[in-house]
Amino acid sequence: MEFIKKKKYYLIIIALCFFSFLFFLSFFLFPKMNQKKLDEQKLQEVLLDLENQNMENLLIQKKQIDQKYINIVYELQSGTYKSYFVNSTNGKILHMEDLIKPEKMDSFQHKVFDLISLKYPKFIQEGLKKESVEIAYEVGDKELILHFSNYQITPMPTEELFLKINYNEIKEEINFTVNLSEEYENENGFHYDKSKKTIALTFDDGPSGSKTQKLLNILKDNKMHATFFMVGNRMESFSNIILETLQNGNEIGSHSFSHGNMTRLKKDELIADEIKTNEIFKKITGKDLKLLRPPYGNVNQLMKDNLNYCFINWNIDTEDWRYRNQEHIYNEVISKVEDGDIILMHDLYDSTVDAVEKLLPELYVKGYQVVTISEMANLKGIELEQKKVIRSIK
Repeated sequence: MEFIKKKKYYLIIIALCFFSFLFFLSFFLFPKMNQKKLDEQKLQEVLLDLENQNMENLLIQKKQIDQKYINIVYELQSGTYKSYFVNSTNGKILHMEDLIKPEKMDSFQHKVFDLISLKYPKFIQEGLKKESVEIAYEVGDKELILHFSNYQITPMPTEELFLKINYNEIKEEINFTVNLSEEYENENGFHYDKSKKTIALTFDDGPSGSKTQKLLNILKDNKMHATFFMVGNRMESFSNIILETLQNGNEIGSHSFSHGNMTRLKKDELIADEIKTNEIFKKITGKDLKLLRPPYGNVNQLMKDNLNYCFINWNIDTEDWRYRNQEHIYNEVISKVEDGDIILMHDLYDSTVDAVEKLLPELYVKGYQVVTISEMANLKGIELEQKKVIRSIK
């Protein structure tokens, strides 16, 4: 009997310990289980709420990131985009900043601004850097895509403004797992599209020092190139301008040695004229001239037979030398310009410089690529043959 009593006591003690263990286990475990259930419920409520808010919008992406975040992107009826980041554990609404390492936030923002500056003309860069601009973030497989909206830019672009950032550029800043491309192409502002309208601006009679320099700066600010037909007897005085012109991606052609009417020259005079011009240019740049714009656009058979150049004339003449009026030059181009046009101007006049400064942003938003003669020929699949006269490249 004594043994049985002791056994009962032991069983009671064991039972008490077991139930105490269950009690303490439930104290710690059940709240966590309940919290997890509540978090899952909250997540579904948030996702449903976002879906209801965007019933009229097109779902572009609903992507899980590292089992921690969900990136949701909608295209709105206006053509702009809206994005959300949701904590996939508890449904908390997050922001792009939550996916960036806190100590790397400044670095991330600097890289975004640097890439914007590489891709877009200055007038668009300045508009996209204002605080009012809204950004929708789309987390792709190999790149982060920024869709911009609510910007105030003059003139207003008609195309969507966006930026693709390959993860190689920001791998040190982001705190989520990504696939890194072995090779990728950096932004540089000159990714030309054969399907877009393309024109060539050309400037005669320079170089002219400060005015040519201003034009180079304007072209650079607008991510555009031009062809400068320079007079040989002016080249040596402006060798730095010539080098900068080429370094900026522009093109230089001959405009004769002294701007005389080449059709009045004899064979030996023609050849000597262009040899002299090319020698000066080659001394400065180490390169040979390949294009020639004869003064006044005059070309005869003697020139074709004896000069190994492609002769470049034009099909839009702004007559900037005659009117020297900014609005006249601007209107001549805007009212007439079409794909494949070659436009004649001169880098000698302030009015021309002012007109180009106003003109280039307008051409950009109208969908024109402004390039050199050689770049346009390449885009159009046209060979710039020696002895041939070109007025446009359609």
